[in-house]
Amino acid sequence: MKKIYVLIILFCSIFLDIQAQEYLHFTDFYLSGGYKNQPYTALNQKLTEAGYQSFGSNMGTIGIGINHFNSYRWGFFAESEYNLNSKRSSNDELNYRYMPLHITAGVQYIIFKYRPLSQWRFYPRIAVYAGSTSLDLISNDLNLDFDENLMGAMNTSFLYQRNYGLNLSLNADKVIAAFIKPTTQVGIYSRMGIQVGYFLNVINSRTRLRRNFKPDLRDDFAIHNAPEFDPSAFYVKINIGLGKFKREIRTDRPAAF
Repeated sequence: MKKIYVLIILFCSIFLDIQAQEYLHFTDFYLSGGYKNQPYTALNQKLTEAGYQSFGSNMGTIGIGINHFNSYRWGFFAESEYNLNSKRSSNDELNYRYMPLHITAGVQYIIFKYRPLSQWRFYPRIAVYAGSTSLDLISNDLNLDFDENLMGAMNTSFLYQRNYGLNLSLNADKVIAAFIKPTTQVGIYSRMGIQVGYFLNVINSRTRLRRNFKPDLRDDFAIHNAPEFDPSAFYVKINIGLGKFKREIRTDRPAAF
């Protein structure tokens, strides 16, 4: 029986001594394009009640981001995007539009371990976002007498709220091409990914009115009874990334006692 134990221990020692593992680190920049449903419910309801035309909720988006994964399946990312179809409308007295601008940063984790690069990888992303939503109200009959309107009687208003929340998504991507330099074990790769997620607004600041009379003079006025500029949205987008990866081969050896 003792001989059997000795053989098992010897076999395990030899196996651990020669066992090699491959470690890959990926970093890329990516462009994205997709669809977003962002209703801004309270804002649109307020516009309708005031007799203005409300904004539609469907829009196309383009964006940019940075993505990183280490060998232990954890990673981080940061991204931002822009709404392609500007939300604007007008009537006889006023042109009005809104523009959201937010930046997202968070962590990601690959669900399945050791999948070949040619196969799809699946991973969730959990992130926070910060930014603002502005509502610009521009009169069709502007008073261009700057001196007389210096104290705040100008006919153009820029309202905004700061927004903070969570960006939660499920992602799938695969490497579509990769080239490595054998001497350095450093290469480049391109990938394609699909991202489905939800932009969940958590906190809005008070609505404020920004008026810029000249570069060295600016004041912000708080607005009461304003609707929330809630940027919560469902989105789907495709990411195309190009980046660099590093390959390491490590041999795990048992400690010598």
